[in-house]
Amino acid sequence: MNWKKYTKRKNLDEYSFFWSEARLILAAVSLFVGGTPVIFAFGYNPVFSSLLNLSWIISGAASLYLLYRWNQNHRKIFGGKDQKDMIAFFISIVSGLNLGVAGLLANNIGMSISSNRFVFIIVGILYLFAARHLFLRWKEHENKIF
Repeated sequence: MNWKKYTKRKNLDEYSFFWSEARLILAAVSLFVGGTPVIFAFGYNPVFSSLLNLSWIISGAASLYLLYRWNQNHRKIFGGKDQKDMIAFFISIVSGLNLGVAGLLANNIGMSISSNRFVFIIVGILYLFAARHLFLRWKEHENKIF
């Protein structure tokens, strides 16, 4: 296997971006159903639990990478510093970092702050708006985030 192909900056940017997009959507669905991870809709299984934990750690790593690239790119996203872009980007980053910490420490800080169903729905909606905004801007910026 040729690892150089997969570790090129453009590919890492895309992998991290798409992982974060999928995470925002799955997290929103999880929040809409009361904060239970979607994978547990199929029943609890230790394998599912391990995969979920691993996916949370990957989410944190992807968010750290995107944050690093944003900083390296003079804190610009999609070629500029548009406020809506930055808000959507940071919703994604904070969500990913929270899950990364949850995967490492078995403590989801976001869920510790509130377990109110109304708050879950509002945050889920924010996640969906952020995912949509980031995807549309990514398409407008010739499929590049940085």
